[in-house]
Amino acid sequence: MTDLALYDNLTDAIGAHGAWKFRLRAAIRKGADEALVAQAGDHHGCAFGRWLDSLPSDVRLEQEASETIVRHAAFHRAASRAAQLIKQGRPDAASDMLEADFTEASQALTAAVSRWRMTASR
Repeated sequence: MTDLALYDNLTDAIGAHGAWKFRLRAAIRKGADEALVAQAGDHHGCAFGRWLDSLPSDVRLEQEASETIVRHAAFHRAASRAAQLIKQGRPDAASDMLEADFTEASQALTAAVSRWRMTASR
């Protein structure tokens, strides 16, 4: 994989995962179903997760990659918890979750991806 392809995949991941907050906010207004809960919690099912899973094991073991993999899974766990709260009819708790734990997980993922992207751009 070229450094440019790596950089592009990491850039796409930041945007795609940034959109989750908007999806979850919309779900607070409209409600969430089991499909949203499952999708939010599946860190292997999104395009970035599938891409991470497809990386060679030596790349996955590099510090930037392994940190990103851990942060990506934590992000999806937080998104899943927020979606579950929405599905349970607890929009205020879900909103609080989005502002606290989800935002923290999102920022940590973005920081990890950004560090990896900086390495790729050198």
